[in-house]
Amino acid sequence: MATRIMESEFQPKEVVEEPTRPALRLVRSDDPYAELERPAPGVASRGVHPNVLVALVGFYAMMVGSFWAFFARDAAAAGVLVVVTLFTVMYFSLIVGGILLADSAAPGERQRSLGEFLRGPVEILAGTISGREATMQILLLPAAMMTLAAIIGVIARLS
Repeated sequence: MATRIMESEFQPKEVVEEPTRPALRLVRSDDPYAELERPAPGVASRGVHPNVLVALVGFYAMMVGSFWAFFARDAAAAGVLVVVTLFTVMYFSLIVGGILLADSAAPGERQRSLGEFLRGPVEILAGTISGREATMQILLLPAAMMTLAAIIGVIARLS
């Protein structure tokens, strides 16, 4: 079976140049974090109050502090605690950095007070809950872990 190739198939087609797009720049020179920041109108009146997040990090810091106070008896234990502390700092740096960059309040939007937050609504994925309920959900487990770490540390130190 013979095929015939037409001469027109070898003729160069008219070259159509697509408009060139500007080069992709991952970091802008004027504000390197501007692309990461995502203003979300209304987040200051419907989101979690920053003081609750500070308390969350504080509970974990107190828990790591109790580990240091009660369990750093020798060099081996201190070495393990250094690793635990570094992982905790890395973890919370990523979490807090992400919170600061994503879903930030729109410029000029008033942040509600802690009292207004506790009495007001908080939007979550499943709907709306009260600020008190959100605070309990966020802080109950870290507070319990911090308390238990201190109790276990006291028991270990006394025994």
